[in-house]
Amino acid sequence: MPFYHATWRKHLPSIQKYGLGGAAPDRQNFPVEAGVYLANEPIVAISILLEAYIETGDELGLTPPEALAAMCVLVIDDSRVNVAMLDSDPNIERRDLTHLYRGIIDVTGLPVLSVDDIVPPDAMTDEEAKSVLGIE
Repeated sequence: MPFYHATWRKHLPSIQKYGLGGAAPDRQNFPVEAGVYLANEPIVAISILLEAYIETGDELGLTPPEALAAMCVLVIDDSRVNVAMLDSDPNIERRDLTHLYRGIIDVTGLPVLSVDDIVPPDAMTDEEAKSVLGIE
């Protein structure tokens, strides 16, 4: 079973060089325990990054379409995850959605998905998308 981690495309060079979790902790989207947060489904991973964008969008200086284009999801083969370093995400009530990994994951050669790969552009109307993003 693969895991998924959403991030900003601008962080990919560092992630690919140092591994996921190998960069400075100032790259966190939320003030939570340091570590790599993994999801069981790509839509859950992207939803969490969307939440971070909604909370701090002005700081990023990106319009909603620009933000969606700047987001991506790493598909992480479970063979690269040491289960001894994997725990339930303490920030989410449902224990079956996300995990906290306390280590560094080598992502060399792993697939990277765009938001359009996860939620095709025609999956919802413009009005539905605006509603989801909290835009009028």
